[in-house]
Amino acid sequence: MSGLLIVLGLSAAAQNSFSPVREALRLFNKYKPTIEKDNDAIVDEPKVISGDINNDSLEDCIIFFVMTSKDGGNVITDQEAAIYINKGNRMKVVGAFPKFNFCYAVDRIDKQVIYLKEYKCAPPYNEFIKEHRVIYLNGTIKEK
Repeated sequence: MSGLLIVLGLSAAAQNSFSPVREALRLFNKYKPTIEKDNDAIVDEPKVISGDINNDSLEDCIIFFVMTSKDGGNVITDQEAAIYINKGNRMKVVGAFPKFNFCYAVDRIDKQVIYLKEYKCAPPYNEFIKEHRVIYLNGTIKEK
């Protein structure tokens, strides 16, 4: 019985521990109404991609999202990616990706490299064109 209590105790403690992904998403959702108001659009299902982007061995997050018209339909009116850096026990939004001249989705982070998938900028937005690699360097996103 005591083994069961220990497992339950760990489980409760684990639920209260810091999660970079949950914290970044919480901060994003708090700001989402401002994004929607400023862009007169709807933020459609943000995607969280996590990994170390600044070589400090901490899990950072990028929240990628597209915006669609408030009038309905499936046309993507804009896309953005917000950058959240892990400060050990909190996340800090430090900026956003620059505007690229192509449609993309953030795919993954591996060894400080951020992989983007370029897509054709027309519905159904699933025609893959090529992969791009970018890095976070001195507070900005740069093509690698």
